[in-house]
Amino acid sequence: MKGPLRILHLEDDPLDGELIRRMLQSAGLVRECVRVETADAFAAALEQPFDFILSDFTLPGFNGMNALEMAHSKLPDAPFIFVSGTIEEELAVESLKQGATDYVFKNRLSRLIPSVRRAMQAAGEREESRRAEEAMRQSEYKYRQLFESLSDAAFLIEPQSGRILDTNKQGEQLLGRTRGEIVGLKQDKIHIPEKFEDCRNCFRVAAEQGTTLDCEAEVIGKDGALIPVHIRAAPILLYGRNLMLALYRDITERKRAEERMHEQARLLDLDPDAIIVQDMEDRIQFWNQGATSLYQWTSEEVLGRETSRLLYHDLSEFEAAKQIVMERGEWSGELHQITRDNHEVVVFSRWKVVRNEAGQPRSILLVNTDISQHPSNRLAGDRIAADHLPLRL
Repeated sequence: MKGPLRILHLEDDPLDGELIRRMLQSAGLVRECVRVETADAFAAALEQPFDFILSDFTLPGFNGMNALEMAHSKLPDAPFIFVSGTIEEELAVESLKQGATDYVFKNRLSRLIPSVRRAMQAAGEREESRRAEEAMRQSEYKYRQLFESLSDAAFLIEPQSGRILDTNKQGEQLLGRTRGEIVGLKQDKIHIPEKFEDCRNCFRVAAEQGTTLDCEAEVIGKDGALIPVHIRAAPILLYGRNLMLALYRDITERKRAEERMHEQARLLDLDPDAIIVQDMEDRIQFWNQGATSLYQWTSEEVLGRETSRLLYHDLSEFEAAKQIVMERGEWSGELHQITRDNHEVVVFSRWKVVRNEAGQPRSILLVNTDISQHPSNRLAGDRIAADHLPLRL
């Protein structure tokens, strides 16, 4: 309950008014008690803020029900208690129905203090409830704004049942359905169930352990088309419930690019030359079957390792070639390298810088032809350089 109150008291008897004021003051309930006697004075007082209203029921030319109506119109949150010498039981019951907090007879004023305390406690609880509801509305508004602003398709999921509770515009676009058609569905209905089993288990573990999950799956889009998606989901506490927020990203283009890369890699594996892609820190990103045949290292063994450490005893040739390729964008020439068993090989090497969309160097493509067994390494290299088609990316 809040501290001492500012009370408005509608009472035409000064003695009764003073008695009641002193009782409230002795109980530590009153900060200020403003007493008025007439309807006009009461109406004027209601234009000011008050925490509590007390009112006699029978007044000259005015009655308590009128006062109750006026008070609710101006100060709807202020508790209202009738304190009267006479009030018929039917009228008392009717006043409670109309919104009065309580009624106390003047010959039983011992009930007044407990009644005021109860009324203020109830008012405080109502105010707290209103604040909580307003906070919930604000939270829901912020959640909705954030939810709709997400660039990925978002789904709010009840983890136990797998039921979808909400989605955003991107979710509608991904599935080719309206929000009304999506909400209420179980996840099984937007996936092929047998293909979603692993992801479903990940959802369950993430919900139980409070962790984030990442997985890939396919969703059923418009007209039954299967759309590959990357799913990232995490537990979220919303509206007092433990739910899962899942972000679905369409990875169709990425899958197509990966397939193109795999196809290109398969084609490059058919080339007998050693084909290597290294990043700008010399770490190996691609290693074809020709490189495995020449150097005896498998792709799995070398990815991420530095070509400078793997293939050279003497780094001077490597460093000179790299300096030129960074200046000119390409280089070709003879290099002395080593294999897995430390056997030296001589290769004719063609280097080309691969650039990103912004024109910045991204990696270096190396194509190495073994010329160790040729009668003249240099003549062989010159012939290869003349005959080999220009490198294309």
